[in-house]
Amino acid sequence: MDRTVVLGGSGFVGRELTDLFGCSGTSLTGREGFLAVDATRLEDLRSKVSPLKPELLINCVGLADVDRSEREPSLAESLNRGVVENLVRLQREFAFRLVHISTDYVFDGSRGGYRETDDVNPINEYGRSKLRGEEAARAALGSLILRISSPFGRGFGARKPQFFRYITDNLRSGKPVKALTDQRVTATFLPDLARAIQTLTDRSVTGVVHVGSTSPLTRYEFAREVAKVVGADTELVTPGVRSDMTQWTARRPGDTSLNVEYSQQLGVTYTSVEAALTGLLSAG
Repeated sequence: MDRTVVLGGSGFVGRELTDLFGCSGTSLTGREGFLAVDATRLEDLRSKVSPLKPELLINCVGLADVDRSEREPSLAESLNRGVVENLVRLQREFAFRLVHISTDYVFDGSRGGYRETDDVNPINEYGRSKLRGEEAARAALGSLILRISSPFGRGFGARKPQFFRYITDNLRSGKPVKALTDQRVTATFLPDLARAIQTLTDRSVTGVVHVGSTSPLTRYEFAREVAKVVGADTELVTPGVRSDMTQWTARRPGDTSLNVEYSQQLGVTYTSVEAALTGLLSAG
């Protein structure tokens, strides 16, 4: 995509998008050749973004660590809302199109199948700070806010082991894994997210759009799908529930599966979870 910039390009989601789009990306440290930008500082952001003259800016900056967000709410607020407010100010100056990546955790998980028009009710600080980021992004002219759910992909840029890679590595080694039966999601395959951004921006879609798989799965069901694809014994996947996770600081919602019919009506297509897993795991 011409003149596209991914803010937070060295992170898990951002790295995938910079690779798939072949575009410029930023990071706080400038590691691995990314442009060093402290997005919490408006002047630094302005001085680095201005020469790039972006037509499209995709914001992947954020504190995605749910437990750390609970322990450090001011940091979550700064990264998940404050950065967006800075981008809105710059959007008014440079007139780029803002795409902001948000989360299914803006919902309380009481029923699942959430549509874009459903009431939000986050139950932890991560979800609350991301919701405030959404509210800030709405102030940008023509902004597009994409809510995603449990993203999975090649794992480049991940600061900590992603669920998909954790279960894959363990199952391939013949090690058992525990996965939750009471947490249901519509896992977002990151190449699908990239295609969704392309499709929706080409059609000048604005507002909130849900992007994820068409088949809601519990984490336990997802892990068993991985076991089947890698040829591991599905009995290595043992069921657990959220109350088992005593190491968690923050509450987790139960069913935050997203209804993606609206995005499909807009022309977005999705890869089945089985096909996505097969493609990823055949590539190593």
